[in-house]
Amino acid sequence: MSKRTDSKAMEALFDAFADTLSKMITDGKAVVDKDTGEVVHLTPDAASLNVVRQFLKDNGQGVLPGTNSKINDLAASLPFSGEEYSTEYRN
Repeated sequence: MSKRTDSKAMEALFDAFADTLSKMITDGKAVVDKDTGEVVHLTPDAASLNVVRQFLKDNGQGVLPGTNSKINDLAASLPFSGEEYSTEYRN
């Protein structure tokens, strides 16, 4: 007997995961304050942001350099110009 994956259940899981990541980005990461026991929202940490990055990459979501103002602004705010990586060192 073969088991087949329930595609509707997988779609629902995918959508719930995407919604959870989106909510974390917009509302912050929910954590419990040790002292008060209250739920507080913090800026997502690097590991959480990496999960979002990998999720987008795994699903073919990317932006070409120079085509998105948010990415351009982020790149412009970096404390280095990128000139240290000349084309001769790239693979």
